[in-house]
Amino acid sequence: MLDLNDAIILACATQGGAMASVATEQTGLTRVAVSRRIKKLADSGYLQRHGTGTRQTYSLGDKRFWLGLQQRESILQRGGEMAVWEQRLAPLLTDLKPNVKSLVNTAFTKMLNNALDHSNGLQVLMGMHLQDRQLQMVVADDGEGIFCKIAESAHLFDERLAILELAKGKFTTAAQGHSGMGIFVSSRMMDGFAIESCGLRFDPNEASTPLARFDWIDVNAALKPSQVQTVVRMSLAVDSARTSNDVYFKYFEASNVGDAEPGEAFHTTEIPVRLAQLSSELVSRSQAKWVMNRATQFKTVVLDFEGVAHVGQAFVDEVFRVFATAHPHVRLKTMGMTPEVAKLVSLFGGA
Repeated sequence: MLDLNDAIILACATQGGAMASVATEQTGLTRVAVSRRIKKLADSGYLQRHGTGTRQTYSLGDKRFWLGLQQRESILQRGGEMAVWEQRLAPLLTDLKPNVKSLVNTAFTKMLNNALDHSNGLQVLMGMHLQDRQLQMVVADDGEGIFCKIAESAHLFDERLAILELAKGKFTTAAQGHSGMGIFVSSRMMDGFAIESCGLRFDPNEASTPLARFDWIDVNAALKPSQVQTVVRMSLAVDSARTSNDVYFKYFEASNVGDAEPGEAFHTTEIPVRLAQLSSELVSRSQAKWVMNRATQFKTVVLDFEGVAHVGQAFVDEVFRVFATAHPHVRLKTMGMTPEVAKLVSLFGGA
């Protein structure tokens, strides 16, 4: 597994000049130790050799890697998330397609900004790995823990409901400086997206294609296990045809951009209904109210029933009759229903 010193050596490869000398100075390792690491990085595809003998030079290989552990306040004082992107990640990703670079830039900087502005932690661990045409990123902090903080802010009786609120979008614990769109947007820009905190996990694709663990980073080894509070992991295929605008135009209404109300342009949400199940099936009006909480903030609400095997009469009635009648301006749509669930919704909700 690569470490912080390997990341420094690889960063030196983007700077030109005598890489070994610069890396020796920046890592504090001996010249022999650096040379060994350079050889190992070249042999494994992270560096590409040019020339022979003592005249060898190196450039970035097909694989890419970066790892950084910094004090949160230090990042804030030295340019914030964009400084990290420009100085650390961008030089390693110059050959990405423009659309992919835009997606990666947006998701990484939004998640790092969240850690800087919301976590109240001391340290932030950041990482990136590119191999086999798959780019993976990590942002972790030792702060309060995102789900715990949301549950406290929203007065939720169960921290699992914090995941449901987060999944909807437009939820923030710092409304003066944030609109609550960052995680919603970033999760849809990436192929894989997962947040782990407070012993809980949010993965929009959990029911179908959950994001697997990354084998190139050990977050607990860099941040002591007792201090790790929030870990965000993201993945994207570098040959993806997706663009940032594909995401924005699907969930945002351009005519409203620039309105006085923050997030007003954010008109469509997708709610993973399964998150309201907690430890039971979806049978109660309370669960329906959890699902539809804040739904009036949107023009279109897509209820995603993937991972739901059964719904009860009270739940269906509350969503498709009570809520729909009280809020006719909110357009309700469904997706991911099994034939059995679709039949129950039709039976109890008149859908």
